[in-house]
Amino acid sequence: MLRFRFIVFIVVLTTVTLCAGVRSFAQNENVFLHPQKFYKKYFPNLRIKRDLPDSSYVRLYPNYLSTSINLLSPTFRYEMVPLTGNAGGKVSFRTNIADIVGAVLNYRYISAGFAFVLNSGMQVNNEWAKSRYRTATIKYNSRGYTFQFKYIRVKGLTDAIAFPDKMELYIHRPDIVTKEFQFESTFNPAWRRYSYNASFTSSERQVKSFGGFLFKAGMYYSQMSGDSSLIHDTKLRHYPPQFPDVNIIRALTIRLAPGAGANIVVLKKYYASAAVFPSYDIYFYKYLKNPNDKVMGNQTLAFAFEGNLSVGYQSQRLYAGLRCEFEKNSVLLQGFQSNKVYANLGLEFGYRFNAPKVVKKIYRETMPPGM
Repeated sequence: MLRFRFIVFIVVLTTVTLCAGVRSFAQNENVFLHPQKFYKKYFPNLRIKRDLPDSSYVRLYPNYLSTSINLLSPTFRYEMVPLTGNAGGKVSFRTNIADIVGAVLNYRYISAGFAFVLNSGMQVNNEWAKSRYRTATIKYNSRGYTFQFKYIRVKGLTDAIAFPDKMELYIHRPDIVTKEFQFESTFNPAWRRYSYNASFTSSERQVKSFGGFLFKAGMYYSQMSGDSSLIHDTKLRHYPPQFPDVNIIRALTIRLAPGAGANIVVLKKYYASAAVFPSYDIYFYKYLKNPNDKVMGNQTLAFAFEGNLSVGYQSQRLYAGLRCEFEKNSVLLQGFQSNKVYANLGLEFGYRFNAPKVVKKIYRETMPPGM
């Protein structure tokens, strides 16, 4: 009888506790799901007040929703040169990516974009392995800083180095996949009178010629993998003994790059813009046979050069431009030298709309006060 009463007491106590907890949870809702209530509770005095840039140099369009279409023609090359100096072991991976079409949305400080490959284009190499390309970008643009996350995936490469003594002109590697995750930030000390990215963003534009120093920092994770050894059997003898088992190369790059940029503006609407960033990066890498292998990594220094050049037109509503981006990385790894070149020629057409009320509401309720 005592045991029965004890069990009844425990059941009643548990029921009361659960009811009280549900009632308390209803009264104290999860503020993390409601940004406005979160800031009001944990940061009641948060106020973000920024000095506006000189409107005679930089013109802002914060209340417009900007949309643009980009037509891109990229060039990708990844070379592996053995340290033995024998040209017969050189690997030169290429893609047959032709033209890429992308779309970008921008409102106030946030922009997002994606791109995919078109089925036809002037630079298609039918003799090469078919390549697939995916990319996505999210970017935060403040008046002095930019923060960007970018994902790039390419599948299907071709070793374009021919064999003089064989009938094969190319080595097709449709199984090879390259992935890269980029986290980078740029700082412009002269943001009050100069916008280094005015030619590349749709929320502001440079209205007078100016130039200045720039600084870039970033972390880049990359991986190249294949179903078999990354180097063809006929070239393996020029590389270290462990290379027959290397199917994956992973790398982490840390970059601190000083730079410079300038805009030349004509009649307040036509412009030419350029920026360069040379650097020596800290480069961590490892060779793997399987993705779950536990091996010691290596580290070295990598030389990198990044630059962009653009010309175009910008008005209050319409903007268009032609731009060229170039990046080269050269690093001495265990057994070979790696050279990576990425170039991109792009054409952009965009228009600024009055932002709909729903966009303004979502932005206001999501971003911190003052943003």
